[in-house]
Amino acid sequence: MEHHKFQFIKGREFAFFHEDVHLLLIDFERDEKKEIFRIDEQKADGTYILEYPGELYIEQIKELISSIFFVQVNEEHREGRYAMGAYFTCQRKEYALFYDRENLENHELIFFRAAATGTGDYELSNVTDQDEYREVVEHMQERYGHFFTTD
Repeated sequence: MEHHKFQFIKGREFAFFHEDVHLLLIDFERDEKKEIFRIDEQKADGTYILEYPGELYIEQIKELISSIFFVQVNEEHREGRYAMGAYFTCQRKEYALFYDRENLENHELIFFRAAATGTGDYELSNVTDQDEYREVVEHMQERYGHFFTTD
């Protein structure tokens, strides 16, 4: 069983980070069902070793990401559909990093500051301060740069 591989026919897989924990969300869009597993390791052949992180942890992560995991962003030439690649804290503020979920060849990443609204949802806002922007970019490159490359 060590070399078996599985693929979900009706589910789409999205790897992401919550701080330093590497996770996999499987989205069964038709049934509005999402499953989350912790990525324990990745083998040289690309196989992910998954672990079930427990119901309480999963519910906490789902509560956090439910309103911001998939976003649409109006861009100059199109409406971009993005998935969250990382949720992290930098300088005591929370941020969400996104990648293009429709076109994986597009290596452009975007990020927003994330703030809890008090209703269980999160609000995303642009980072307009240049110093804050630079700090967050440096933090992302240091922490996640080897996963989000433009090669």
